[in-house]
Amino acid sequence: MKEIKICLPPYKMICAFFFIFILALVRGVSAVDEIGPTIDTYIALLTLVLCADTCYQEIPGGAWEILAIKPGKMQRRTIMRRFAVQFVFLFCVAAAGYGMFYLLQQPFIAGRELSQFLTAMAATAASIVMFEAVPVFFTKITGSLWGSVGASAVLWFFLISSNAVKLPAFLQIFAFGGSNMEAGDMSWLSGKAAALVIGAVCIWAVGDFGRHTVRKKKGCR
Repeated sequence: MKEIKICLPPYKMICAFFFIFILALVRGVSAVDEIGPTIDTYIALLTLVLCADTCYQEIPGGAWEILAIKPGKMQRRTIMRRFAVQFVFLFCVAAAGYGMFYLLQQPFIAGRELSQFLTAMAATAASIVMFEAVPVFFTKITGSLWGSVGASAVLWFFLISSNAVKLPAFLQIFAFGGSNMEAGDMSWLSGKAAALVIGAVCIWAVGDFGRHTVRKKKGCR
């Protein structure tokens, strides 16, 4: 409960659900199979904004110093709990967003709705892991919260752009949206596997609170 209060203050939860509601309201889809790629893409954007301050949430109140003097294992456990709490919340937002699209847009239904939903949620989960961890890693190495958000947003824009198709298949993180699963195209799986690996590496590299420098502490806000 403590980590939930720290990671998910009311304003973050309200902003997240407002974001997904507006997206479902204005982003047109004509068929159910278009919902998944849309959720996958934009939940990643929401994730990088909400999670960039995972390691910096106590700085305004000075509680950062208390965490920093605790054993490294305890610090890492705290960070992992925060990642887990934010992941579960964002996954629930993604699922709620899928339902909002379904209700508000009333897209064409071609059957296999459950399998499409489960596939979309699996793809979205991988994107959440990556874009939850990458901005935290950027924040830690640069000491700038907004610089981290900006760098992560640039990465997101590149990965959803037409230039991303020039990358090797395993680096096309959002290839899910361009795949033809009706024809058995599962090439997007390599991109999602890469997203999980990148996310895991970044989470490991974040380490513990004690590695933050005073310069970073002052520059992050």
